[in-house]
Amino acid sequence: MAALFLLNSLTIGGSERKIVRVANALRQAGHDIHLAYLSAPHTLRAELDPELPAIHLNRSGKFSLAAVTRLKRYIIAQNISHVACVNLYPLLYAKAVAWQLGKRAPIISSLVNTTDFHSLKEELQMLLYAPLLRRTASLVFGCRLQQQQWCARYGLAAASSRVIYNGVDQSHFNPEAVTQTREQLRRLYGLPADAFITIIVGQLRPEKRQTDLIRALAAVASRGQQVHALVVGEGVCRGEIERCIVDLGVRDSVHLMGVRADVRPFLMAADVFVLSSTAVETFSNAALEAMAMGLPVVLSRVGGAAEMVEAGRNGFLFSPGNVDELAGHIAALAGDRDLTRKMGVAATNRIRDSFSFENAWRISFPALSSRKQFHAIGRKGIRSCLPATHRVPGRSINRLLHSCTVNFSCECTQDTTRRSALRPLQ
Repeated sequence: MAALFLLNSLTIGGSERKIVRVANALRQAGHDIHLAYLSAPHTLRAELDPELPAIHLNRSGKFSLAAVTRLKRYIIAQNISHVACVNLYPLLYAKAVAWQLGKRAPIISSLVNTTDFHSLKEELQMLLYAPLLRRTASLVFGCRLQQQQWCARYGLAAASSRVIYNGVDQSHFNPEAVTQTREQLRRLYGLPADAFITIIVGQLRPEKRQTDLIRALAAVASRGQQVHALVVGEGVCRGEIERCIVDLGVRDSVHLMGVRADVRPFLMAADVFVLSSTAVETFSNAALEAMAMGLPVVLSRVGGAAEMVEAGRNGFLFSPGNVDELAGHIAALAGDRDLTRKMGVAATNRIRDSFSFENAWRISFPALSSRKQFHAIGRKGIRSCLPATHRVPGRSINRLLHSCTVNFSCECTQDTTRRSALRPLQ
């Protein structure tokens, strides 16, 4: 049985990197795994196992019927029986293909990696995505809080969902896997040998709120404690972050490191990891990687942070946007290096005991390839397995995608062309 992971792109991101690693591991374990992605960039393609089949669907515009056709042809040619959609947008394409193929459609699962949305636009788009999720064979959530919230908020069936926590490859994210010492790395990056250094890793986007860490550092400095910060990543908010650094007078203690393919040396050089996001996060891969590298973490209480961190043992939690609370946790660790080291050891043990990569990928494949679901859905079609209140007429997918083009600014296509493109194969 062949399974396909469907992503939006192969950009450097937590979800994308996780799926590349899981797909590689499954392929190496002998499973017939494929990967497809809708759009550039292709950054992570170089990290794919050479034996893992991958296809770029070359999406153009907001919604690309040509990409739907390419995906359908690949599914037929490779005899794909299961499509696992990573995040919400790829689900549109998988569903369009499923309705064209009718009874020959593969099982569709959705891996949801967002807990709370950052904008009203994203929340409004759930008017489209929620019905699609309700008609999806299985849902995989990244933490229990997310599962509970989404099932309640969008009317999803808890029985057809499960939680798979992200995992870390401790053979890779391990201080012993870094050739330089901490002292050598600090000299290399021009950092003071005895400084207390925080690190934040992620794209520079509004919801990541790297500026909250910078403000917290300024607050700690005003108390007489000198703390540095490494900001690893790039994005649309770089200008805002640079202005914040200048306005607060912390140029000498905040270091913008840009995008780095390998973050381990920077984690090795730091003392504590900070995640200041106010939305989107579900179960941060970056935080897990930092814990595996022996760092305590200070996380905003977003998504599954409270399921990851044992507060006071391997890290701290703070209310999203509360700079004073964040500053207090940083100051406490900076003022007690023994506590920082003990928490770092506890963080590594937490990863080993609960969030290993091996455990995560081994349970991923059964979750995405249930034979029971296949037999329940394969013969009668997806609608036969839905509650009566969730069933829709056979041609509703055309109207649904038409709604997508009208309400969500998808590319304009004549309605007759759309009906022809989406007609099930005879």
